[in-house]
Amino acid sequence: MRSLALCLFCLLCCNAVRLDRRRPRPIAARGRNETTVQTKPAENPCKAMPLDFVFVIDSSRSIRPYDYKKVKAFIINLLQFLKVGPDATQVGLLQYGSVVQPEFSLNTYTTKAEVEQAVRSMQHLATGTMTGLAIQYTMETAFTEEEGARPAELLIPRIAMVVTDGRPQDTVEEIAAQARQAGIQIFAVGVGRVDMNTLKAIGSEPHSEHVHLVANFSQIETLISVFQSKLCGGSEMCEVVDHRCQHICVSSPASYRCKCRKGSTLNPDGKTCTAEDVCAVVDHGCEHICANLPDGYECRCRPGYQLNVDLKTCDKIDRCADGTHGCEQEFTSTEDACVCKCRKGYTLRADGKTCKKTDHCADGKHGCEQEFMSTDDSCVCKCRNGFSLRPDGRTCQSLDVCQTVGRGCEHQCVSTADSYICRCFDGFMLAEDGKSCKKPECGDGVMDLVFVIDGSKSLGPANFELVKRFVNSIVDSLDISRTGAHVGLLQYSTKVRTEFTLGQYSTAHTVKQAVSRMQYMGRGSMTGSALRHMFESSFSAKEGARPNVPRVSVVFTDGRAQDDVSEWADKAKNSGVTIYALGVGKAIEQELREIASEPDEKHLYYAEDFQKMGEITKKLKSRICKDKPSGDNMCQCENVKMFQNQVTEKLKKLKLDTLENQVVSK
Repeated sequence: MRSLALCLFCLLCCNAVRLDRRRPRPIAARGRNETTVQTKPAENPCKAMPLDFVFVIDSSRSIRPYDYKKVKAFIINLLQFLKVGPDATQVGLLQYGSVVQPEFSLNTYTTKAEVEQAVRSMQHLATGTMTGLAIQYTMETAFTEEEGARPAELLIPRIAMVVTDGRPQDTVEEIAAQARQAGIQIFAVGVGRVDMNTLKAIGSEPHSEHVHLVANFSQIETLISVFQSKLCGGSEMCEVVDHRCQHICVSSPASYRCKCRKGSTLNPDGKTCTAEDVCAVVDHGCEHICANLPDGYECRCRPGYQLNVDLKTCDKIDRCADGTHGCEQEFTSTEDACVCKCRKGYTLRADGKTCKKTDHCADGKHGCEQEFMSTDDSCVCKCRNGFSLRPDGRTCQSLDVCQTVGRGCEHQCVSTADSYICRCFDGFMLAEDGKSCKKPECGDGVMDLVFVIDGSKSLGPANFELVKRFVNSIVDSLDISRTGAHVGLLQYSTKVRTEFTLGQYSTAHTVKQAVSRMQYMGRGSMTGSALRHMFESSFSAKEGARPNVPRVSVVFTDGRAQDDVSEWADKAKNSGVTIYALGVGKAIEQELREIASEPDEKHLYYAEDFQKMGEITKKLKSRICKDKPSGDNMCQCENVKMFQNQVTEKLKKLKLDTLENQVVSK
């Protein structure tokens, strides 16, 4: 019985062990007497540093479609470390091939989700590799306040990230240096067989922080963590480096730059500052005047004094400067004394100081309205030709000037209040002598002429004034009238602006006044957009274009276009517009050929600089006048109308003759 109980106890113990093995137990944490629990993932450690951030993406044909998707994924992943918003980081993006295509500006989107959606929607350009042109657009347009960049005085870093996979088809070193000098921090990311020297020419210094090269697009994701540490640094660069900035240190991702307080400029060493008004901040010790110089200051003396050898104090050299000369009217200083003089109409008395009157009109109290003459006893008033003296002896009344002195006018004389002007009959213009009249060089040339004028930053205000003179010189050669030539003008830079339309002015004088009032735009050079506006709007009936009238356009440019010109130039030419292309300085010959009508030798003109534009003017006026439309070149429908009118007149005459014969026979 005792043995049976022992066996039963053992059996129960074995089953308990099996049950205990089936029941799950808490897993002990290593080195700790507790169980493990799932924790929340670590929060994004990125510091919220406001940036104006522009991506500059290579979209050339060498990038394959699936690699292009990796570039977009790289941008989206990089955005995860940035806080996007109007008061945080603003993001802009442009991609480039043979031309620059802005996708969105810094002020286009205000949330990260909107930016990501815009990146996903981008379309591959698959053209050339104009990296220099893209950097120029970034500097001149993308980082302007109009495109959303915040004012420079807010010290918000301006970051450009250039991603490229090939060798640029234009130069990048000079324009990249200008962009960096303008305060843009550039990161250069190269993929594949990109030349490292090219990347260094683009990126900011130090190159170890700003220039990165990976073997292929699959490895570009490895740079995410690198840029996370740069863009999300835990501390301001100015706080952790010995910047040695004399005035202000401005932090930016992976770098910093020195800046001077208002009234001072940064020296070439990039660290120290020089006061613009040195005299205001130094103890100069000048007795009279302290004058600022580019490299310091110098002491100067007031008129009548000279600087002593100590270069600070002054001694008097003007013998008249102390005012003790006693001269009644005027005086002059000689080496030894102060000599008195008299004004015109007076003579010096024997005392050498006072003056007596010889010209009774000299004191200006005569009250004559026009002219006067001094006699022995008084000042007598006179009037100019075309006027007679009134009984008061002082004022003048107008005669008919055209009957007296205005007979030299060839056509018409018009009296004015004080004189006269010559005018010409319709169809004539006043010659340079102001009296004779002449036919305009293109007096019988009826045309609708639209000027397309480059107003980009590369011209400069002085050269823009030369271009305005060039336009007015062409206008002088035309018969501007309601039935003659009509002229319109548009100016372009990054935008296109219609200065005046074909139907706005009907005289050469009003056209030239409008040209003189033009304000210089001074931005980029979107020639293709200007050609499009000319084709779609300038020659429309709404803006004054006339049916069955020859259409002519003169396109002026001084540099490379930032967009395509061939498409809209071809459309305009195919629609019947004759285009003359004028290039100056850095204008590209191939672009001029794409713009101009054929043959090139009749429609393409080039000058090395703006001072030689006179040669272009003479040739162009000669060509426009030589090719002016003749009265015989009517369209077919007008010839048909004339024929129909002639037939109708003959039928009427035949009917009248028949009726007369019938009356006579009766």
